[in-house]
Amino acid sequence: MLKYLRLLLLPFNVIYALVVFIRNKFYDWGVFQSASFDMPIICVGNLAVGGSGKTPTTEYLVRLLSEYKV
Repeated sequence: MLKYLRLLLLPFNVIYALVVFIRNKFYDWGVFQSASFDMPIICVGNLAVGGSGKTPTTEYLVRLLSEYKV
């Protein structure tokens, strides 16, 4: 069953990989610009949705940095 599911989802994987590849090339070629900020940025999370611990980690960082008046 899992083998068939993998085969069914393979075209979506190829399309996604192609889109990400093109997006990265656009950054390499200067078509897309990266943003810069005057202060450090903390990013919590990635493309994971639900259950990866982003909210507790963010709450912990807020409490920790609040103690240092950041």
